[in-house]
Amino acid sequence: MSIRSLVIVVLVHVVLIPQLAAQTRDREEVRRSGPGTGNPDAHLVPWKFLQTDDVIHDTPVTLYWIAASLEQAEKSPLMTSRRLLDASLRCVDLEVILPERAAALAKLDPTIKAPAALIVDRHGQVTRKIDNVRELVPKDVENLLDAELSLRDAAMYREMTEAGKEAKAGNSAAAIDLYQMVWNDRCLFSVAGTEAQRALKQLGVVVKNPPAPPPPPDPSLKPSRTSTGG
Repeated sequence: MSIRSLVIVVLVHVVLIPQLAAQTRDREEVRRSGPGTGNPDAHLVPWKFLQTDDVIHDTPVTLYWIAASLEQAEKSPLMTSRRLLDASLRCVDLEVILPERAAALAKLDPTIKAPAALIVDRHGQVTRKIDNVRELVPKDVENLLDAELSLRDAAMYREMTEAGKEAKAGNSAAAIDLYQMVWNDRCLFSVAGTEAQRALKQLGVVVKNPPAPPPPPDPSLKPSRTSTGG
């Protein structure tokens, strides 16, 4: 793929996708698990409150918000942050951990104390954090995540550029490895992920998205009764 094509891919990803995400955000109310803010007109960030001490990293980037208490979390502007809402549309996982989840906190960072924020990769490594503060400033958390995503965007651009050079030079194995890295993190950059998928196919490697899980059963539907003899 040419450098010009790569620039177009990055521009689409950096400019167009956030615009589409904003439009989607304005059209739909984003649902989340956990307590509400009490404002029915607020666009809620899809924070998930950790319910167990198991810490699972299914996405490339997870932002953990270590809240000082449930009451403070409910009232925080982080619940309605536009920047965090946009990040969630790039499959960034957003988790709230309350102080009673001490075992989960120990797995992430034994020294961490609320309030704090951590960014963790899919391998469980802490890449950035805010701690040792009296109060967690929402803008600081937003900037923390923006910095991480900007770093990921820059790495994706380098990988796509280098993969194109390797493929052109006939180094298929090296190109495949680089394209595979972009494909693995495709939920962060959907346009580049599609380009990586196409390039891998040209190199003889077919990758596909896993099939979507079946929808949960409708709770309003009741199983039909079967008649019994007697």
